[in-house]
Amino acid sequence: MLTIDEIKNISFRKATLSGGYRAEDVDAFIDDVIASFEQLKKEKTNLVHKIDVLATRVEQYRSDEETVRNALLASQKVSDACIREAKEKAAKIVRDAETKAQTLLVDANKMTAVEKENYLQLQSDAVALRNELIEIYRSHIKAIDDLPTSADIEDTRNSLDEKYPTNEISEPRQEEYTESEQAENTVANNEAESAPESISEEANNAASKRPSKFAHLKFGNNYDVSAE
Repeated sequence: MLTIDEIKNISFRKATLSGGYRAEDVDAFIDDVIASFEQLKKEKTNLVHKIDVLATRVEQYRSDEETVRNALLASQKVSDACIREAKEKAAKIVRDAETKAQTLLVDANKMTAVEKENYLQLQSDAVALRNELIEIYRSHIKAIDDLPTSADIEDTRNSLDEKYPTNEISEPRQEEYTESEQAENTVANNEAESAPESISEEANNAASKRPSKFAHLKFGNNYDVSAE
């Protein structure tokens, strides 16, 4: 295949001295030129076909690029929406947590205040109980102080001895009885012991002699309640 430089710099052999060229050289050059142009035409056709294919692919790539771009935009929108929703949820969770923590803190403060009041009330009750116990102990100590001591007993003994003096008096001596007097005392004692039995027998005899209060009642033809 001839190049542009070869075509420009071609030289033919002269056929005659007058300056003509040989026909076979010119024909061979023309054949080369024709072959080169046919090759160029074929290459051009291939290039045009390739350009068409590339153009089709470029259009397809552009369409795919638009689809990809739309998909990317849609995914970006979805991603932005998810991020925004996640941020909103996170902010809501944080707000709820802060509100709950604040509520717990308020409740804890209230409970602390109540427990402090209860503790102070217990302290006040303990102080009142202490004062009451001190008063009770003071009254007990006063009562104990009013009780006599060993020194008081000695003083009381001396005072009683002064007011009510007592002298030692000997006990009377028992008299001795004779045998006859002892016998009379024994008989008197026996009579005193037997007196209740005789009185009881007399009372029974008097009761048997009294008429029965059921004497007027009769049962049957011959039975009498008063009969013995």
